Amino acid sequence: MSATRAAAPAGTVTMLFTDIESSSEGVRTLGPDRWEAVLERHSQIIREALTRYDGFAVRTEGDSLFAVFTKPSAAVAAAAAMQRSFNETTWPHDASVRVRMGVHTGEARPASVASGVDYVGFEITRAARIAAAAHGGQVLLSDTTESLVRDALAPGLALRELGEHRFKDLVRPQRIYQLLIDGVPDSFPPLRSLDSTPNNLPTQTTTFVGRERELAVAIELLGATRLLTLTGPGGSGKTRLALHLAADVLDRYPDGAWLVELASVTDPAAVGPAVASAVRVGERPGRTIVDSISAALRSRELLLVMDNCEHLIAACAALTDVLLRSCPRVVVLATSREGLNVPGERLMPVPSLRVPESDRIIALAQPEMATALSERLSETVTLFP
Repeated sequence: MSATRAAAPAGTVTMLFTDIESSSEGVRTLGPDRWEAVLERHSQIIREALTRYDGFAVRTEGDSLFAVFTKPSAAVAAAAAMQRSFNETTWPHDASVRVRMGVHTGEARPASVASGVDYVGFEITRAARIAAAAHGGQVLLSDTTESLVRDALAPGLALRELGEHRFKDLVRPQRIYQLLIDGVPDSFPPLRSLDSTPNNLPTQTTTFVGRERELAVAIELLGATRLLTLTGPGGSGKTRLALHLAADVLDRYPDGAWLVELASVTDPAAVGPAVASAVRVGERPGRTIVDSISAALRSRELLLVMDNCEHLIAACAALTDVLLRSCPRVVVLATSREGLNVPGERLMPVPSLRVPESDRIIALAQPEMATALSERLSETVTLFP
């Protein structure tokens, strides 16, 4: 499916994101050829709903869809129609297909790209985050969309408030509603938001702009090491990048992501207590604080974010080395003006952020930028392999 209409909606639009939950498992179970037949039926259902409710298909990637609507009520009706069809259809090869969806209304601007039309604007990211928090078969609405459709829902549709949730952008919490559709199951586990996994990551007051490619590279690096240190001069944005990196990979760590703020710590002996406080570990009688932390984290799988290590390099390095050796499922993300010089450490330089020219904003979102940035970060090193 591609955007084929003569003109893409502009201004305030309602965005719909959809994707099949656990689609990779479907490919493994059925094989690529059989799964292709499943995808074709899935695409047919989506096309029919978009045509019926005047949806504009912006882009598809595999089994994922991004579409926009000029009317919020149309977007909600389309999502409901899709879910009813997904629930009622007989899938090829007895496949099990559960599609998660997110609907949000906000400002978005269409722009020409090599593949046709795409949209730019932070509200698109928020819509995608809402969809990512859903479970297969579930439709989530932002409070913005809910306020516009609450009095115009079609028969057989209702809304259930799910409370406020924080998403991976770390900006203000978002009140979320679930769309209830007659004949479609409406009981799901807790949303996949930041609130569903333990963490102490702080809410940010501004949006995260201009570091998308660095974030993608950092996610890849963190998946290949147990100690990643973001390096760079003061004010280059290391802390902000680390926080968003931690939020983006939070679902990898069942025991959460924990921030240790060291900027105000001046005594090297206070590093251990600062870490203990962040991960909520008390000192055990007859043991040092480092031993207490190590014992408590030995069986836990978590991400420890040690921020502003540069003035406490020796103490941070010593504690990190102990944790990496004694706690096999603990991963450390550090920020510092220089590396910790611990065996196995990977360094990622974070250059100062430059404000992109307006005509380059779209280009920064293109896949080829990831390759370019990877090449720019080729100086990233492994210490003591």
